[in-house]
Formats: sequence, C-alpha cells, structure tokens
Amino acid sequence: MQVFDLSSEHEESFSNGVNGNIDVAFKKINKSYADFLMWKVENMNVVALTKDQYGTFYDTESYIIYAASPFGEPSGTEAVTRDLRGKPIEYHVHFWLGQNTTPEKSGVAAYKSVELDSILSCCSSQHRETQSNESDRFLSYFKNGYKILKINDNTNDEDEAKLYKVKGKSIPALIQIESVEWDHFRSSDVFILKTTQTIFVWIGRASCIEERRHAAKLSEEMKERLKIPNIIFVDDGYEKTTDGNIQKQFGKYLPLEKRIVLPESGNDKEETDANRGCLRLYKCSDNNGKYRVAEIKSGPLIQADLTSEDVFIIDQDLNGIWVWVGRKVNEREKNEALRNARGFVKKKKYPSNTKVTRVVEGVEPVEFKMLFRLWKTDIPNAKNLKLPMLISKFDAITMEDRLSLAAETQLIDDGSGGITLWRIKDTKIIEISKDRYAHFFSGDCYIVLYSYHTLHEEKHLLYCWIGSDASQEEINITTTKLEEIDEELGQLGFQARIIQGREPAHFLQIFKGKLTIFNGTGTDFDETGKNLKGPSQYLLKVFGSTTYSAKAEQVDFKTSSLDSNSCFILRRGKKYYVWCGNYSTGDQREIAKGFAGKDFELTLEGKEKEDFFNLLGGQMPYKTQMIKNIYDKKPARLFFCKTSPLLQVQEILFFQQSDLLPENVMLLDTDDTLFIWMGKLSTREEQRLSIQGVMHYLQNDPSKRDMNMTVIHIKQGKEPPTFKGFFCKWDSKLWKYYKTFHKLKQEIQMKNTDQDSNNGYIQQKSGYSDFDHYEKYPIPTLREPNDRLPNKVDPLNKELHLSHDDFISLFKMAYEEFEKLPRWKQQEMKKKVGLF
Repeated sequence: MQVFDLSSEHEESFSNGVNGNIDVAFKKINKSYADFLMWKVENMNVVALTKDQYGTFYDTESYIIYAASPFGEPSGTEAVTRDLRGKPIEYHVHFWLGQNTTPEKSGVAAYKSVELDSILSCCSSQHRETQSNESDRFLSYFKNGYKILKINDNTNDEDEAKLYKVKGKSIPALIQIESVEWDHFRSSDVFILKTTQTIFVWIGRASCIEERRHAAKLSEEMKERLKIPNIIFVDDGYEKTTDGNIQKQFGKYLPLEKRIVLPESGNDKEETDANRGCLRLYKCSDNNGKYRVAEIKSGPLIQADLTSEDVFIIDQDLNGIWVWVGRKVNEREKNEALRNARGFVKKKKYPSNTKVTRVVEGVEPVEFKMLFRLWKTDIPNAKNLKLPMLISKFDAITMEDRLSLAAETQLIDDGSGGITLWRIKDTKIIEISKDRYAHFFSGDCYIVLYSYHTLHEEKHLLYCWIGSDASQEEINITTTKLEEIDEELGQLGFQARIIQGREPAHFLQIFKGKLTIFNGTGTDFDETGKNLKGPSQYLLKVFGSTTYSAKAEQVDFKTSSLDSNSCFILRRGKKYYVWCGNYSTGDQREIAKGFAGKDFELTLEGKEKEDFFNLLGGQMPYKTQMIKNIYDKKPARLFFCKTSPLLQVQEILFFQQSDLLPENVMLLDTDDTLFIWMGKLSTREEQRLSIQGVMHYLQNDPSKRDMNMTVIHIKQGKEPPTFKGFFCKWDSKLWKYYKTFHKLKQEIQMKNTDQDSNNGYIQQKSGYSDFDHYEKYPIPTLREPNDRLPNKVDPLNKELHLSHDDFISLFKMAYEEFEKLPRWKQQEMKKKVGLF
C-alpha cells in the first residue's frame, strides 16, 4: 500500500484566476442550454473561436472546450444549441495542450478551466488533454476529424511542401510534421506529402485500413481546396519501382538514397490494453498542511468505496488517472483536485501526457461508471423519464420494424419458429425428440438450430449451450460440430455461445419459458441418451416472470436452497409442490406453475405443512432478505478490434452504424451479451481469433466481468434486430455504396490531371503479399551476425525482412520470382548477397 505527499508545484496552475469574476469570454454560456464552445489562449487571455475554426488546433497553443448536453447524449461540432430547461445536463470542460505550447499558455488554460467550472457550480467533468493522447470523449466531438497544424500566422505558405501524418480509427486526425524528412516515417503510419503540383499519399506496410481510407479522403479534400492537380499513392518499400517521373518528383522532397523507415511501433498499445484491468484506489486528505494520498485497495471497485466527504484518485496506469470528488467536499478542494491529480502523475513517474480527469459525485460520466461493475445513479427529475413501453406482440415482423424494442428486450421473435435440437455425446451428435426439447442437463452440451420467417425470407440462428459441468473435450467437440453445421447450411451468419446460467431472452423464448436444467448428464437417467428422462426427485428454482425470462434450475434438495424472492418446484415421485416465497410476484407464481404440470400442491411461504420440510430433510435457515435490482443498466459500447496477437480494443463513444467497417471485426458490449460483428472484408484469421480476443477483453475489464457471458458471432448483412437496435439509425443499404481503400484509390487516380501519373508500378498493385507482412530492416542490419539481429528477424529467412526495393536491388528480381526458385538456388543467391 502506497502513501505519499504531493507537492503543490506543477507546470500548470489551476487556481490563479478563480476570484469570483466571470471572464467576458465565458459570458455567452447559458447553463440551461445544450452547447459546444471553444476558446484559444492568446496573450494570457481566452479568446472565443468561430464555428469554422472548431477542429483546427495548433501545436504551439492551448485551448479550452465546453460541451453541455443531456445526460448520456453526444455533443460536438455538429451539436445544436437548444434549451434543456427541466432536463438533467452533463457538462464537460477540456483543456487541450499542444506538444509545443508554453507553460504560460498551459497555465492559463488550466486555471481558466477551473474558473469555467466555478460558473457551472463545480459540477463539470474536467479533462486535461494532450496532443496525440486525446480521450475518447474528446475525439467524439469531431466526428468528421480534426487537424493539428504547426504554425498560426497569416503568411501565404501554400507553395511550401508539407508533411502530415494521418492517425485515428473512427475519427481521423491530420497532424502536421515539423519537417519533410524520412526520420519521421514508420511502417505502421500513413503520411500525406503536399507539394505544389502533387499530393503524395505514402502507405506504411503495417498501417491499418482505417487510416489508409482516411488518408485517401483527406488528400482528395486537400486537392480540391488547394487546386493541386494530382494525387499519387506510394507504397512502403516500393518507392524505387514507381514510374521514373513520379520517383523523381517524390525524391525531390524525400531523397530515396536517404530512405529510412523505422519498424512499426512497439507494443505500447498492447501493454496499455493489458493494463486496462489494473485499478488502484487512493484516498486524498490534508495532513498538517500537506496533501496526502494513501492507497486503500486494488482490484475491482464498488460504488460504496467512495464517500461523499472525501476525494479519491483511481489509478489506471497509462490508461489515465481519475479523481473523484464527493459532493460534500469544499469548493477549494474541488478546484484543486485536478492539480493534485497532476501531482500524483508526477509522483508515480507516469508520462507527462497521461490523461487526467476530475469527476464530481452525482454527475459522473459514463466512462467513469464503466470502471465499476454496478452503479446506481440518483437521476434528477426522474419523474419526467419515460416509462418503458408495454407490448405483448413480439413476432419477427414487429421486431424488425421496432429495432429499439428488439434491442431492449433482446427478442428476435415470439419463439414460434422451428427447432432442431442436438445433444453432444462423446464424439457423436444425437438429435433430441420434440417432447424432450426443454430438458437440459448440466453435464451436457447442446446445439440448437432455430428457423423463423420474416416478411421476405426464412432466417436461421445457431445456438450452442454449454452445461456448467460439461467436460472440456465435449465443449471442444460442440464448437467443432457447430462450425460444421454452419458450413453445411451455407454460413448462417449468427452463432451464439451460451454458458449455463447466462441464457439470453430469445433462447428462453424459443422454449416458451419451460427450459428446465437438471444436474448431471442425460445418461444418468437414460443410458441411451435419447429420451433424456429427468430425475424422479428434485428441487427446482424458478427464474423469471415471462416466457422470455423463465427457466428452472435444479438446486440441492434441502431447505437451505429456498429463497423468499423466488418460487420453487419440489418433486417426490409423482407428487409436486409449488413453493412461493413471500417476495415472489403473481407473474412469477404463474410461471412456476407451468413447471409442475396439472397436479400440484401450492405452498406459500410461512404456511407450509410439516411434511413439506420433512421431504427436504427438516427446517434450516435460508435467504429471507428482499433483493432489489436498483442498479443502472449499462449502455452498449462499441469497440474496434485488432488481434495481433492479443485483442486490442479502442472504444467509439456515441457510435453509429457507419463505424462498422467491412474490413474490421467489431465488438459490441451490451453488458450481458458480447456481439462480435465480422465485416465481409475482415480476414479469416481475425474472425477465427475473435473468441480468444473476447476472453482477453473480459479478463482485462477493470470492473472484472463475468467470463461466462453469452457471445454471439454475427456477419455483416446478417445482423438480427437485437443487434441493429443498439444503433440509433439502421440503414440496410448503407454498405451497398461502400468504397474500399482500393476503390477510393482508383477513383482518385482517375481524376488526376496528369494521367501519366497513374502508370507507375505502385498504382497497379492491388494488395500486399505475405512478403509485405514481415518487419523490414536496412540491408546492413540484416547482414549482421545472427546473435546481433533484431528479435523479429528470422535468421534462416533474412530476405523476408528486406523492403521490396532493397530485395530487387540485391537479387535483381521480385520476391514472387525468387519464391518459385529451387531451395538450393535460393540459398546460393542469399550467400552471394551476404544474407545466408
């Protein structure tokens, strides 16, 4: 447990200007309005920017951003100013610091942010943002992208050559580089080189498809705005095999004899992902005039860890620092909270660009609440909130028409479709008869094929259910069989993996609320495994109050298994009892009766006959405390996924359907279900590794999620309404006109004024071979002895780590030709050039 005192000396002062006076620049703010405003620090003052300046930053400057919106709703450059009187509002204040800003400017931005927070009654979330390490919320404000430029003057410098890096998955950032030199290039990056006659788009070998697409679009916008005739695409390692004229133009600014392209970035992102789950909680206090920070716990946090009288710091390592301020803390502590968090960053020796955010009790943003498994919000004006819409019709056509209802209920239809059910026994798959469909056993695995009709077509879903006592061998066989069935049926596009106890609503619906799960395996009561008879004596706990939430699970046959919140079915031979706890509802009781057949004895808690407890081995204590579900339903979250080799994720706040890119595998986390969305252009390898990636994602979730969550694989174009409904607008034709990077590239090249610029070798390349997937190094590096080679170099195949151009310069042929040669000939050539 760490304890340390914080110094009050920081590069940014957070309180110099808070004196009760409102800066004239902030007088435009109306606290009851949704709004989005930006200011820049100039001459030690803040100056309001015009709307057309939003999204353009200069790396020598400091900025302040104000975003006010209804709770849980987006803000940003496209936000409409409107009156929100009577509605709960969340306020966010960001100050953004360019990497070359001055301490004086960053200081003004810091204390003016505190001043702005004071105007908002110290109820805003305050964010310290630094260039190239912006928060997901900051990025969400600029859906069309943002720019970070080098200079801020009025001189006409359009004749100068300029180099820009393109970064960002969902939100593109165009970042100007200080000089046009090879030293800035990495194989994982994409660059735009703007010259007077040509815009060159350099595509790093290991760059991601999103940044390539962003670069194509940004270069086209730049071309039109600056009236530049041509756009040329140049691929990493192929610069010397472009058309001679293009090579000459490009080499004028980036001489090819000086070409140095560093390998792709290291494992920083993977380390950051691994640290997602590392949380430590610190309590802050004044100690004889010193500000003391003491670690009080690590691991998963609960809301009760936070107390209204105190200030706490949540340390998420490189993922950022959160400082939470209780509502009873005085204004001075609220104002100084961010400053003290910065002191904490220094004390821990974290990088200076570590994200720091201050949040206030009662108005915490969703990103903060996600650090906790459960969270209860006292919502202001709760009486104005809409009640959920009641509906009894859940047929497929209704759910396709009302996608938000499908998402809320997680129902695809009313369960009236056709079912084929198989049970896995050893290495065989046995079809189950219809009269035994709803009898499952905890030691077994099952596959369910469900078929239903919409207005225009028949659709199919594949579920696999894994019992909590199933062997790993049977689980593996079930997974294999599931894939085989899917292939035989022409890839249905919907596969759900369900662990016992985590059954989703629609799965329960197809069994009409009668799913019964017994302990053991089906062969315990029937050696053939075909009839799947149940035991003649059992105690079942009944869950749910509707057909889409109901099931019954066998529990230990004793009184201590009872619970006053639930209903139970006791069977002894042919005798059935339905026991109803004091806190069970009428609907629960009606559902419970359905598990007992026609002849049963209804038993109410407290009015049991003596023989009831005798059947269970006598009276014992059991749970009698009322359970209330008072916690917030967590909102759905969308993540970009990349598996290399572990899953890396990046969240997209306030996501929309257009964020689902066909080249990607995406993860939609709805709190109780994980949807893995597989774009049509994503690789088979990424799809194959996605389930391992999901496990890695859950393991590293800071709130320590349930590892047995339902995981559903869906393919682009096969999305069920239960997925579509999480997107505010779903357009079934969206991808009809989708343009891949190569399509965008072709269209851009066709518009070039100089059509000769399209005739280079690089413009004819349609993609990258396996050769391009290897890390590339200079020739002298690869000629070093094996014990001095970089770790990623295969000493037996050094030629794979040459760039295309270096390969041709050494071997006088392309790798594709070399690959076809006999092995002895390859080795002879490698010896000749010093790579054997």
